Amino acid sequence: MIEQEGSKLLSVLDGVQLNWPTATFDVDQNADVDAIIQSMELGVNDLVAASAALDGWQAELRGKIARLGAQRETATAVRTTDGVDVDVRLNWWSLHSMTADALNAAYAGNLIGVGEEQRHYQRERGVLEPRPLTAQQDRFLAELEEIVWGPSVVFELRRQELATNLDAQNALFRIWHDANRINLVASAYADQAEVFLADERGASSSTISFTRLSMAAISIISLGLALAAALFVSRYVTFNITRVSEAMVRLASGDRTSALPRKIGAGDEIGDLFRSFRIFRANALRLDRSNRQLDQRNALFEKVFTNILDGIAITDQTGRITARNPAFARILNHANDGLPKGEFVSWLHASRFKNSAAKTGMEKDHRGSLELTSVDGQHLELRASKLPDDGRVWLLSGATERKNMTDRLQQIERIETLGKMAGDTAHDFANILSTIRTHAHLVRHGKAEVQDPSLAAIESSVDYGSLLVERLLAFARKQNLAPELIDLNTLVEGLVELIEIGLKQDVDLTITYTDDALWVLADPGQLESAILNLAMNANHAIEARGSIEITLGKTKDDQAMISVWDTGKGMADEVKKRAIEPFFTTRMNEGGTGLGLSIVYGFILQTGGDLRIESQIGRGSTITATLPMSTLDEIAPCVPNGQRALMVEDDQKTRQVVVGILENLGYDAAVFADPVAAIDELSVSTFELIISDLELGGTLDGRDVLSSGTFSSPEAIKVLMSGRHHVEGTEAYDFVRKPVTQAKMAALLNS
Repeated sequence: MIEQEGSKLLSVLDGVQLNWPTATFDVDQNADVDAIIQSMELGVNDLVAASAALDGWQAELRGKIARLGAQRETATAVRTTDGVDVDVRLNWWSLHSMTADALNAAYAGNLIGVGEEQRHYQRERGVLEPRPLTAQQDRFLAELEEIVWGPSVVFELRRQELATNLDAQNALFRIWHDANRINLVASAYADQAEVFLADERGASSSTISFTRLSMAAISIISLGLALAAALFVSRYVTFNITRVSEAMVRLASGDRTSALPRKIGAGDEIGDLFRSFRIFRANALRLDRSNRQLDQRNALFEKVFTNILDGIAITDQTGRITARNPAFARILNHANDGLPKGEFVSWLHASRFKNSAAKTGMEKDHRGSLELTSVDGQHLELRASKLPDDGRVWLLSGATERKNMTDRLQQIERIETLGKMAGDTAHDFANILSTIRTHAHLVRHGKAEVQDPSLAAIESSVDYGSLLVERLLAFARKQNLAPELIDLNTLVEGLVELIEIGLKQDVDLTITYTDDALWVLADPGQLESAILNLAMNANHAIEARGSIEITLGKTKDDQAMISVWDTGKGMADEVKKRAIEPFFTTRMNEGGTGLGLSIVYGFILQTGGDLRIESQIGRGSTITATLPMSTLDEIAPCVPNGQRALMVEDDQKTRQVVVGILENLGYDAAVFADPVAAIDELSVSTFELIISDLELGGTLDGRDVLSSGTFSSPEAIKVLMSGRHHVEGTEAYDFVRKPVTQAKMAALLNS
């Protein structure tokens, strides 16, 4: 990214150097601009080189850190084992200290810290030298020395990383410094241009004044000539002067429509007077047009300033706010009377953003962008731009929703990837287990001694592996479900006694039902297991006395909701992000497998719902599962009078389910597993419905099948199936998310 941004900046600098004006007013600044741009280009190249080098040092150092972390865990485990001899334990203490010194050096924030940790390491090594070591300690020490001292030394790697980081910061500082120099040169150029324009405006005013005086002189001369001239001349001049005077009066009173004929007095003084009037009128019209444009710009600026969603504040050179828009107070969650009266940056350092502001080292002369976080979790993006009078324009925008959405999307993408990997692995592993089970069965029935303990161990391991496969398939949303239309109130009411049996003695259970039935289409056995799993997780989270509350209800978008709240110890952010990953558990010593919550998540998503976790350390947890609502009449078939449907699906079980749904809805279905065969059929036959899975396991996918049906069956309904939440490039087709149910298909076909 730095290389790309550096290339963009170098292109911009080339444009600046190419387009910089060659004509200046007083001082030739081209040489200064060229030197600054060359300096900035050198700084950009240095920054890109330092970043590339830093990436290499950090990658190598991370490998060292991972191995040292494993060494430290080994030393800690052996050191804390009961029954170890005192001298042996003392040696393990020294080995653990040496490992910690190496790790501390890898994380040291400066060169002095690296040197100090290296001295600690060598001192501990010297203490350990005369002591007799066990064979395990000798192996541990040899591996530790190999990690620390070569082929690359941990301490030297950290020094190189810190030095390269300083080089990158130095290059970035030079870029900022040169950018400020270019801004100053541009400001000086703008100031000279403003002076030039002011002189031009003064010259224009002098011209207008001179024109007015000339007109007055011409009028007086014309009047004298009129008195001395003949009656013909007198009448000619008086008449035209009267016309000019009347036009001038109307023009002075604001009537810009007044005009004089162009053909009268083409070559005499009257003609000159007419032409002078027209020049004066044209200048007045240009001035009116300039004023209107200025008023429009001011109105536009005020409209944008008032209605923009981002907060804007303008501070003077002392840092005090001189102007702000309404959104400024709204984003900061303050009333107008609660906003700063003094310096804005000082107010931030004393507000709920004080910890973040102190960490970033904000000052009143800050320039650039940064992100602040309040103590209550609000995220704020703040950008400051310098004004010519050394003031600042501050732009504030709320980033809380965007950050939460980004974290949520990243978690969804990670779980989707884990789910796909778990599903593919589970399918392959299931085939392997099936082969092992079959051969174990054949061996058992071919032996005289049927109680062979080795065969029993194989069969037991195969059964446990099959259980793990089923759980992985549940997480990957590929388990076989038997959905039924059930009421959540009735289902949970039947689980109460079973949940209470599994709770600790001091844990109270409260269940809140809804007044109306909550109908959902789901596998009742799997749904009962999911609710029971959530309740037991809440029970394990409560260490002493506590409460669990199960709430049933509806969300704002008419989804059925099952919420399980507990007063347990809660989860840290790191644990919450990985809570639904398979095999991740915080209860390893208590027998936790790490598959409970991942199975619940996979089942809920496979049923068409979603799972959300809210938790804080010391404040308990709330896990909310949402499912699509259904109605009793939702599964009624909509018979389309024997219309034909073409369905493409490479999974046999899914094919059977979807074909049954299509037949219930009245379609005569042609079924294909191969997309090539389906496309050949579409070229010769016409269908009213074309439905295909997105991923068909080859070079062709569902979009290719649907696009082929555009020519032979242009009026057909085209439906794409997928287990993903969203698929790019499917806007031209209808979309149904797996698992496909009769209710989903009926709703899609009736829409």
